[in-house]
Formats: sequence, C-alpha cells, structure tokens
Amino acid sequence: ALKAMRARWYCGDSLMADRKVWAAMAPEGFDAVIGNPPWETMSPDRREFMGPYIPEIRAMAPEEQDVAIDEALAVPQLAERYAAYRRNLYGLVHFLKNSGRYTLYAKGNLGKGDFNVYRNFVETALRGTRDNGYAAQVTPGGLYGGANASAIRVHLFDECQLDTVFGFINTQRGWFPKVDIDRFAAYSARSGGATKEFRARFGLVAPPDLANLPVLVDAQVIKTQAPDTYAIPDLRNPFEMAVGAKVARSHPAFGDEIPGTPQRSFSQELNVTKYSEYFSTEVEDLPVYEGRMIDHFDHRAKNYVSGHGNSAKWEAHAFGDPAKAIKPQWRIAARDVPAKLGDRCDHYRIGFGDIANPRNERSFVATLIPAGAICGHKVPTIRFPEQDEWAYLPWLAVANTFTMDWLTRSRLSSPSLSFTLMDNLPFPRYPVDHPVVDRLAPLVLRLTCTSPEMTAYWNSMSAFGWCPPVPEEAVPADALIDGAERAEAKAEIDAIVAKQVYGLTRDELAYVLDQFPVLEKRDRKAYGTYATKDRVLGWYDRV
Repeated sequence: ALKAMRARWYCGDSLMADRKVWAAMAPEGFDAVIGNPPWETMSPDRREFMGPYIPEIRAMAPEEQDVAIDEALAVPQLAERYAAYRRNLYGLVHFLKNSGRYTLYAKGNLGKGDFNVYRNFVETALRGTRDNGYAAQVTPGGLYGGANASAIRVHLFDECQLDTVFGFINTQRGWFPKVDIDRFAAYSARSGGATKEFRARFGLVAPPDLANLPVLVDAQVIKTQAPDTYAIPDLRNPFEMAVGAKVARSHPAFGDEIPGTPQRSFSQELNVTKYSEYFSTEVEDLPVYEGRMIDHFDHRAKNYVSGHGNSAKWEAHAFGDPAKAIKPQWRIAARDVPAKLGDRCDHYRIGFGDIANPRNERSFVATLIPAGAICGHKVPTIRFPEQDEWAYLPWLAVANTFTMDWLTRSRLSSPSLSFTLMDNLPFPRYPVDHPVVDRLAPLVLRLTCTSPEMTAYWNSMSAFGWCPPVPEEAVPADALIDGAERAEAKAEIDAIVAKQVYGLTRDELAYVLDQFPVLEKRDRKAYGTYATKDRVLGWYDRV
C-alpha cells in the first residue's frame, strides 16, 4: 500500500528492517523517519531476569537480593536459562557491533558503558532518509550529552543539519505519568550538509513548557567546548550559553595532555559488589570509602553506625567533634586489595562523588583521600605523580566551586560523573608558583587537613611556603574547624575561581549562584541574610 501511494515514510520501531524492503519502498531514502525506539540496555541484569522466579526481589535490600539470586542459580535448570539469556544478549551485541550494519560507535573509552540499542535506531533513521529528508525521534537523554553517543553527535553535526534538540525532565511525571525515567530527549535533523546552528531547549517538565522559544546554538561553540564528544550542554537561555562558553574557553580540557603539567590517572579502585566477600570489620584493615563518606574538602563527612544496604544508618559530626573520624561500613585487608592498584592506596589522591544528580543540592563533590584507605567504585579517584601532589590543591579549589558545579550539571546526561565528562571539563594548568595557586593552596590546606591522617600531606606542602610544619599526627593549629570560618574560606575560594580563573563578571557569578536555590534556601534559614550568595559576592568585591 505504501509503495502504491508512493509514500516514503518509516516508523522506526523494527531494528532489523531489511535493506531490500527499504530499497524497494524508497530507493533514494525516505522523506521522513520518525519514531520512539526501544531504550533497551543490552547487558545482563540478574535482578530483572530473576523477577519471575523471585517475585519479592524488588522489595529486598541489595545484599538480600544477591543471596536470593545465588540460591536460585544453584538450581541447574535455572542456571542454564540464565546462561542462555546472557549468551543471547552477548551474541546480539556482538552482531550489532561487528556485522558492519551499524558503524556510529564511540571510539576507545568513550564507547565504554552499557550498550543501549536506541543508538542503533538513531543510526538507522539517519541512514534511511534521502538527501534533505528528516529524521526525528524520542530517545534517552544520552543522545545530547552521553559519551557513548559521541559518534552519533559527530554525524549529526558534520554530515547532517541538526535542527532541534529538546531535553525533557520527567521527575514530576509531567510527560509520562507511569514511566520511571528522569530525563529523555527528542531531536530532528535533515540529512546531508553540515550543522552551523541549531535550536535547543532543556529543562522541559510539562507540555506548556514547549511554548517557550528555544535557544539558537552555534555548532562551532559545541565543537570547541567538547572536541572529542560534541556534548551539548544543558543550558537554557542565551545568557547561560554565553557564560558556559566563556568558562569552557578559559582553560584546556582536563584530559588534554600538555607537556610540563601534571598528568592525571583515574581509577575506580574497588568494585564493592564484586569484592564484598573480602570485606571485614577489622580495624587494622583498610577503610573502604563509600560516597556518603565524602563532602567538599571533607574526607570524614559521615560515620557508619549500623545496618546494611538500604537500612544502613550514618551520622554526620561537626568539625572539632572527637566523634568525627573515618568510620566505614567495611574494611578490606591489604592482601585482598586488587593487584592492578599497585601502591595507589599508599598515596594521597583526590576522591570525587560518582553520583552527580542535577537535582541534588550540589552535584560535584571532591576531597583529598588519605593514604591507607581504598575507595569503592562510587568514589572514583584521581592521582597525580608524586612530585606533583601539590596540584591537588588548586584542582580541589576549582572542582568544589559553584562555577564548576554549574558547568558540570549542564553537561550531565545521566546521574553519574564519568571520567569522560571529567576529561572534558576546563581545569587550569597553573605552575606551582602561579599567584592564583599561592592564594588558593593555603585555603584548601586549612579546609582539608583537619585530622591526624592528613598531617603528612600538610607537612609536605609546607616546603612550598603555604603552611608551617607541625609535629607528626598533630592537627595543624591553622586547620579550619569552625563552621562559620569554613564557610568564609569556601566563599573566598568561589570568588577567586570565578573572578581570576574563569573571568566571570559579578552579574555572571550571581546568575550561577542563583542556580542552586535549594542550598540558598537552607542557608538563609540557618544564617539569615548573609547566606552563600552574599558571602561569595562579598568576597568577589574584595579579591
């Protein structure tokens, strides 16, 4: 019927659409390919597979789920079914990646992560349109910011005319009342040519938001900001776009290798799930860091109290409280530390929070991790060469600012701060004797070195003249343990970074600070009118 009507339309919901059928229906390609393809992740999910066999599994804590699944898989017949399920998934992924039918896969580390078939549907749509024909689809949010969709974005920018990108938020269920997904996207693109500019709108929470005019984005700005991934930031008006571009152009991407500057080494040190059988509670073993144990400039944010999994109880203590200490839920013996880490756990390094949901009070959280500890996979770490350990100080200063947090949020396509995203963030590469480093380093030291396990690092930094040496395992007298003093030091760092590192005007910084309303509301309740925004802008006028 379609052929007789000379129509050339295709609803993109059949992944294995036969090319001969396509060619017979539309030899030159379709006028339009539209669809809402499946968003299936092609990796084995034990919990999902076991749903029919263990009906109560979703109500269990993660540890209980693992026990129940292991017991179920002890039944040979069920184990065979699970093996066949895994084999079928891996076989399909192998076919999709190696058949030559699909080619828009991200290279190297960009391509790591779960394999989601929506990307194959996008490629099918883009390949199946005639010149100047249109493709338009609803997809996961990773389309505009996810690292493993970078090859698709390169195709959209360099071989198509990207027309529109929309970013939707479904947390209030304004779009799909019964669908448990936070973010998704929609795009439209014309086949052929190249993208010079496109329309974008993000933060759409319900249909009335579609009435708001989209922002016109210069494609070259996107290419310059993220040359490896062409990631489109989640910025919502021309002013935001201009400020984001200004920050992005200020310094090289963190992953750029620049001779004479410290080179980073990433690591997800310990997969907590895989190594749980080695965990102990022996005090002589290495503490295992979990995400809730870190905060901005704080490696002792919460103490473990009791329980496990979803029922685990944690407590926060004020600086200066003797109860504030490294008290983990689990420890691991040095002999059981993965061999791939070498002596990494014997050195100071940066730990940052993997969970970076834009809805949180803050998204980017980082601190210094002491030697003699190991970090779970929700606290990835960054290490510089031993002779460059001073570089942790300016890096932490920048990472923990509102400016960097705001920019990072705009680039998140999932609630995870990936190494790829981190490598594309603009971090300064100042030499050790740079005036900005001299200004920031003492502040970060006083915020970070607040307990005996940090004294060795403090003393090693005294060689640069940033702090006086102190006796071994003594808490430096200059350490900031008063809450109000810490808030002032953080505000000073925010102002220095905004003004002297990224060149923001006072109005631009004020706008950035306004994007953290939850924190501001909490602070005004606690501190009155002199809350975060007032403190930071006050310091901006002085630095």
